[in-house]
Amino acid sequence: MFDPDQEPQRHTGYLIRRAQQAHVATWARMVSAEITSVQYSILVILDRLGEASQRELCDEVDLDRSTIADLVRRMERRGLVARKRDQDDARRNTVTLTELGLAERRRLGPLVAAADRELTSPLTPEQLDAVRDGLRALLG
Repeated sequence: MFDPDQEPQRHTGYLIRRAQQAHVATWARMVSAEITSVQYSILVILDRLGEASQRELCDEVDLDRSTIADLVRRMERRGLVARKRDQDDARRNTVTLTELGLAERRRLGPLVAAADRELTSPLTPEQLDAVRDGLRALLG
C-alpha cells in the first residue's frame, strides 16, 4: 500500500521517477514502441521551426550535443529527418523533417494527446494544472 509519509514515497525524485516509468509504459502501449517521446518532441520542434541546427535542438529539448547527434542520426536512418551541412558554416548541421517525419508527427499527435489524457486521468483539472505548474517551476 502507498503511504505518502513513508520513505521513499515522500521524496520528489522517487515520485518523478515513478511518474516517468508510468509515462514510458503508457507511451509504448498507446503511442509508439519505435519513436520515443524525445524523438516525437524533435518532430514537433522541426514542424514548428521548419529547420533547426543540432545546437538549436539541444536548446529546445534540453539535451546535450552528443545525445542530440545520436538521436538525429537514428531518426535520419529511419527516414524521419534529413541532415545537411550549413552552407555558411561547415561545422553546423541543419535538420529538417522529411515527408515521412511530418506524416509521423501528424499521425502520432492524436495518440500523444490520448496517452496524456490517460496518464493524467486520475487528476482533476486543477490538480493537473498544479502538477504542470509545479514541474515547470522545478525545471526553471
